[in-house]
Amino acid sequence: MSLDKVSTARRVVFGSGVILLIWSFFPWNGFSLGGFGALVGKSSVTWSAWHGWGTAMGIVLILLLAWEAILFLQVVSPDAIKLPELPVKPMLITAALGVLTVLFGVLRVFEYSAKKWEIWIALILILALAAGLFLRFQDEGGSASVK
Repeated sequence: MSLDKVSTARRVVFGSGVILLIWSFFPWNGFSLGGFGALVGKSSVTWSAWHGWGTAMGIVLILLLAWEAILFLQVVSPDAIKLPELPVKPMLITAALGVLTVLFGVLRVFEYSAKKWEIWIALILILALAAGLFLRFQDEGGSASVK
């Protein structure tokens, strides 16, 4: 088992995807409620990425990571796992899942107005995932690979 066969693009996709999945549990949006004297103390309301479009992003991201893990194992140890004959190229599945993840992620970033600083880190991670997907698509031959 050698990691030398794994491309940088695949590492970027998988790495940024895993970090984005972990980061999705941090509070992306929130606001503080002022206290009402001695009756109620100061409190705040926050919510993570798993609201609205973020739920779709999270589910598709988990599917993307699982698919990339299967392809990763196939590259690292070809005898360990064999994919059945697919009607489309594996890169198209990666591209479709990746585009949906990026789309739902960007929609989630701009969905609510009460943004916290963590959401901007999430946007950087979403952009890193998009860049990794673009590099992965180019490694596979670009638009000529889908024909």
